[in-house]
Amino acid sequence: MSTDKHALHLMTWKEIEQSFKKDPVIIVPLGSTEEHGPHSITGDYLAAAELAKRVAEQSDAYYLPVIPFGNSEYFRGYPGTISLSQETVLRILEEIFQSLTEHGITKIVVFNGHAGNSSAVDQIARKLKRESNIMIASVDLWQWLSNENKRDIYQEEDPSGHGGEPLTSVMSYLYPQEMRMDLLDEWAVEDSWESFAIENFKKARADTATANLFFDMEEISREGIVGNPANASFQRGEKIVKTLTEYGVQLVSKIKQSNMVQKKKKSN
Repeated sequence: MSTDKHALHLMTWKEIEQSFKKDPVIIVPLGSTEEHGPHSITGDYLAAAELAKRVAEQSDAYYLPVIPFGNSEYFRGYPGTISLSQETVLRILEEIFQSLTEHGITKIVVFNGHAGNSSAVDQIARKLKRESNIMIASVDLWQWLSNENKRDIYQEEDPSGHGGEPLTSVMSYLYPQEMRMDLLDEWAVEDSWESFAIENFKKARADTATANLFFDMEEISREGIVGNPANASFQRGEKIVKTLTEYGVQLVSKIKQSNMVQKKKKSN
């Protein structure tokens, strides 16, 4: 039996009780189950779960089971996508944080692997800060790679984007047996709608003015790809996971040294 445990779901409540006395950092991984092109698996939450595990083990922190669903409204047109309402995501996050903080946890780090969860994390983190003075740390995992990281890893024009990098390489490294690169054929991305130039899922440009227009993925790319997965590889994925793990360990180290309960200063 291992006494060096980091997954709260593999510990007894007595073990957790003792661990919580050490003022630990708890990692909360979030992800989604949604389309990532015809070639990649839908369970992108698996990547957030693996990063949480690696970082917790290397930084002497703890992690929760990953939340496998998120707000994936703009991918609902693809079979296999499971989308939660924003209200549901907010409720889940609030009750997870509450369940931790009522047992004395003040150092919480969210590993968010799905952009659609970002606004909910922001809203609940600010609510917790306002009501309990606890500062939550949160990172959007796939935006963590710097331009320098990308140049070093990709060696090509930035292929980042949904259905492209970095997730195609990450999954090619973590779940190579499940990937179907043989199903990857040509894909097209719409660059305009009516008189607007499309910039992303919710932004379009009319000459020099921009507006939010809230597209669904199939209106932009029928194949569900807006990045470039053609050159994804196991080796790239290994480098990406290693880099993000190192960043995660650095972050947890800083959180350990920090007082995450900040009393508000009274105004004069």
